[in-house]
Amino acid sequence: MKTFRQIIYAGLIGLILSADLPSFAQNTAANPPAAYLRYPTIPPFELKALDGKTIKRDNLANRQGTLIIFFSPDCHHCIDQMEQMVAQAGKFQQYNLVFATYQPMNELQLFYTKYNLSTWKNLYIGRDEKFFFPPYFKIVNLPFNALYDKKGNLITTFEGTTAMDKLLNGFAKK
Repeated sequence: MKTFRQIIYAGLIGLILSADLPSFAQNTAANPPAAYLRYPTIPPFELKALDGKTIKRDNLANRQGTLIIFFSPDCHHCIDQMEQMVAQAGKFQQYNLVFATYQPMNELQLFYTKYNLSTWKNLYIGRDEKFFFPPYFKIVNLPFNALYDKKGNLITTFEGTTAMDKLLNGFAKK
């Protein structure tokens, strides 16, 4: 009887393995591109600002471009990039800087205070409470940077710590 069961189980396993079942692995050919590639303009985001107000795409000033950075205040790559940005803050004055995180507001507040971001007049910083950006951009690594031109059209994106000259040169592509 045991042998019969073993034969049945082996047959079932063989049948399952040979069946043309959908794969659980990503098939890039079948997956549509991320939303930011299909709709390459600044997305209609909503962030909860430190003062409790809502920051939206329509609140952005008319500047030379927009840099959206999705980050985590405790991510060492994000901290590296922020320290580089602080050192070259003057070079980013002509752009809107949108900093978004999914971390709690108290961590965002500590980050804001640590880097004295209240002096940055072109900064829009808040919590992505609806977790909009990660699926929209299909974010894998932090920090995630998306550069948009003056008209709101996507220029390029970068994942991971990105050198400041690479970000600034990215704006020059269009």
